[in-house]
Formats: sequence, C-alpha cells, structure tokens
Amino acid sequence: MMSLPACQQRALDRIEQTLVREDPALGLRFAVFARLARDDAMPATEQVSGRLRRFLRSAIVLPLTAISLVALLAAGWLLAGRQGCVLGQKAAAHNMSSVSRAARCQPGPSVRLNQMRRR
Repeated sequence: MMSLPACQQRALDRIEQTLVREDPALGLRFAVFARLARDDAMPATEQVSGRLRRFLRSAIVLPLTAISLVALLAAGWLLAGRQGCVLGQKAAAHNMSSVSRAARCQPGPSVRLNQMRRR
C-alpha cells in the first residue's frame, strides 16, 4: 500500500469518480480482472531487481551517513570550543579579575599563568 500527497490523492479520486460516472460496469470488470490476475507473477518490466534495490539503498544511506557524521563532528567542535572558553574563564577568573569576560573568550596571544603571577 502506498500513500500519496493529498493533492495527488484528490486528483486520483476525481478520475475514479469520472470513470464510474461514464462507465458504471467498469468497476465490476476491474474486480473480475483483479481476481483472475491475482495469482499471476508481476511483469518483469515492473519489477525492481535486487541489484537496483541495493544500489538505490546505498545511494541514499551513504550520503545520509556522511552528512550525519559531518554534522556530529561540527557540533562536537562547536561545543568543545564553547566549553573550553567557559573552563578558561573559570581558571582565569582567579588570576585575571580585571580583564573583561568578553576579552577572556577572544582568541589572542597566549599568556602563561606563571608570567601573570610575576607581575
């Protein structure tokens, strides 16, 4: 069973209503056809081979996996940078109380703590 978007389903319903109005016996003939053909194999032109199915699956799964990995790495990098700043603020708060909070999170020249204590 397959589901369609609402607009496509409405279009198919209108087609069905038109066909039923124009040929009321068409539904009965289709039911007879469906009953006679239910045990027949699907035509080869409508079958999707296992090889094609595997290709389609890999064509979808591999890019999604790559995108997910990149997103996770980017999120980890962003969060690690943010946490480093917070930890740096706590550690530097004792030694650099006069420096503003924004200045402590900005990249700049590295200052060793033992140099700060000498001043």
